[in-house]
Amino acid sequence: MLNREAVAVACDIINYESIFPAKDTHLRLASIMSTTAIDISTLIARTPGLHGGTPHIAGKGVTVRRIVFLYKRGQNAEEIADRIPHLSLAEVYTALAYYHANKAEIEADLAAQAVEAKRLEMLSEENIQNQP
Repeated sequence: MLNREAVAVACDIINYESIFPAKDTHLRLASIMSTTAIDISTLIARTPGLHGGTPHIAGKGVTVRRIVFLYKRGQNAEEIADRIPHLSLAEVYTALAYYHANKAEIEADLAAQAVEAKRLEMLSEENIQNQP
């Protein structure tokens, strides 16, 4: 996925080339695209004190667990990126790749989250029943 600046520059080149054709337009577009390469190993992080140190999208705070939860509910990567608009499609795919490479860890995290959600739900029901 190209960043907005690369797309804008590419559009400017295409518009310029429609007026003043040149033979190397495709070479300039390829050059623009290659300068936007991202090392995907930098997209997932673990930060002590943030989400209990669970893996998350670096700089975004969205956990791999959240992305996998949506994925397991039937959403594809594009739908997840649309639902969480501050994530790029590359970040969503990286989270899903992390999940598939570390399935036992993420499944255990999802199970622990489900147990905690059930505990909080029961506690809430108790509080409602104990009100006068």
